[in-house]
Amino acid sequence: MTEEAATRTPGEQLVWGVHPAGERKWFAAGITLMILGLSVLTALWMRTAYWGIFAGIVLFLSLEGFYLPSRFRLGADGVEVRKPFSRVTREWTHFRSVWFDGIGVTLSPFGRRHWLEPYRGVRLRYGVGPQAPAPAEVRRFLLAHLDAERVHIGGLSAEERAVATVVTTERS
Repeated sequence: MTEEAATRTPGEQLVWGVHPAGERKWFAAGITLMILGLSVLTALWMRTAYWGIFAGIVLFLSLEGFYLPSRFRLGADGVEVRKPFSRVTREWTHFRSVWFDGIGVTLSPFGRRHWLEPYRGVRLRYGVGPQAPAPAEVRRFLLAHLDAERVHIGGLSAEERAVATVVTTERS
């Protein structure tokens, strides 16, 4: 796996990198074969190689977060996600809900689940390896910086939700 080291710097921030295709090489190979197959089919259907190449490029770039490494930074000011062709920076006040799951966290500007979430929200994938922050550490950091009275928190157990309430009352 190609992963950049997670660092904890004195300004109260978490920084780590992930590379999903590097973590799941066989799955990446299968997806790549599907992209190549669809590109060939597109070229045959449109009777020109240009459309096949175009289809391959579009499909590859649509999976940028899977194929290319991503870096995440959580700081006192907000969240930053860096990918080779894009960068997203959001302040903590931008988010109205947070959803935890087994592979990462979705920070959403909507108060409840919404179909625009993949486009307007921020997806943080947990790192894999000894140098990545543990999922519990990422959860603690997020809960310490999000206002639990204003932000809906989903995907936590009752025990974790109780801890989130304690963390926000201590901060006030």
